[in-house]
Amino acid sequence: MPDWSALDRHERVAVNFSGGKDSLAVCYLLREAGLLDRLTIYHNDTGDLLPEVREVVAHVEAFATRFVRVQGDVLGWIAANGLPSDLVPFGAHEVGRTVGQGPPVASRYDCCYANLMRPLWERVRADGNTLVIRGTRKGDFPRLPVASGQTMEGCEFLHPIEDWSADDVFAYLRRVGAPICRVYEEGPQSPECARCTAWMNVGTGRYLKRHHPALFHDYTARLTALMGSLAPVLETYRREVAEVLANDTAA
Repeated sequence: MPDWSALDRHERVAVNFSGGKDSLAVCYLLREAGLLDRLTIYHNDTGDLLPEVREVVAHVEAFATRFVRVQGDVLGWIAANGLPSDLVPFGAHEVGRTVGQGPPVASRYDCCYANLMRPLWERVRADGNTLVIRGTRKGDFPRLPVASGQTMEGCEFLHPIEDWSADDVFAYLRRVGAPICRVYEEGPQSPECARCTAWMNVGTGRYLKRHHPALFHDYTARLTALMGSLAPVLETYRREVAEVLANDTAA
């Protein structure tokens, strides 16, 4: 079992719960240790969660002593700031839009920060929490932004499964009988938002096509609109690279 002694140093403790497998494992570990009455579980609902993720969230809310839902509106944010993308053309930049070079496209991290990271962090801090427990694992990042035991803005972080592998997480969830979201039958990651047009490595389209036809239809329309902004820039790159390589071969 993890070392929970950090809780003794803090009066207000927050658990960040996304609805994914890692934070779910943390909630179950805390439940097993009998610590739920000493903390508050915080969930950020962006407004575009998969239905099966909502079921997991409702399951945890049912056994939590204190549960706070931070309600967002990612679809409204996208309408104002553009679809998120792993590639952002120059015309989508604020300067490019000023001179009419293209419609807005948001970077993946701008969207995630505005709709996931910042609202949850601001609420956790506003409630006076000084310890934040997360399901962060080293296996998901080349370098952790904040390691377990470190502090940021006066808040300490605790990552009880930091050294676990994804297999360790699934094995634990099965052992304790926790609900494993269907999305993990397709891969080790779950999209934070059902129709996110960034994070293309997650396999969102394949999953939606198989399980959520209506969401898939909307997702396809969003990708098509996004490609309208990306395609001209990608073609320019393709032509330039082809010409450079051809000249290099000729030389």
